[in-house]
Amino acid sequence: QPDDVITAALANEMPLMQRMGVNALRLYTGIPPRWIRYIHEKYGIYTILNHTVGRYGYNLDGVWVANVDYSSPRFRAAVKAELAALVEQFKGTPGLLMWMLGNESNYGLSWTSFEIEALPQGEREAAKARHLYSLFGEIIRDIKARDPLHPVAIANGDLQYIDLIAQECQGLDVMGANVYRGKSMGDLYDVVK
Repeated sequence: QPDDVITAALANEMPLMQRMGVNALRLYTGIPPRWIRYIHEKYGIYTILNHTVGRYGYNLDGVWVANVDYSSPRFRAAVKAELAALVEQFKGTPGLLMWMLGNESNYGLSWTSFEIEALPQGEREAAKARHLYSLFGEIIRDIKARDPLHPVAIANGDLQYIDLIAQECQGLDVMGANVYRGKSMGDLYDVVK
């Protein structure tokens, strides 16, 4: 949209957020760095920049792949290169608070491969999850090498596979979880600790 449309929308929405006490927004990639800076300088609100890492599909070599295979070397190389370029583009942006990876990616492990199908039924989902979190771990380490000033978070679906996250996501700064448990968080904080 033209700048005047964007500034008018922000002028309408950001003061509402300020009055609510909002100090950070999670925004998906696609926002230009200048708008992150503008939101921060004009309204004092930081941005958590979220790359879904193929959660809702990925354009791989010009072809849309709806169900990403996290074990695919081609996909892994492409998404790591995309994130490396993103970090280089945004790392010095005023108002950038942190990087976030995925969005309930553990709920989107619907791809199949010969390697996965050869496993016993009960081991297939965990094997897929290990590929996902090992990729997250590689991306976390790369982000930290390129931008040591900003923390890295993930947005997991509840605490599923937290054991694999602990093993594979070395260097993770913030364990984010989208949680739909109802009135109580139950044992969530104890399990994370």
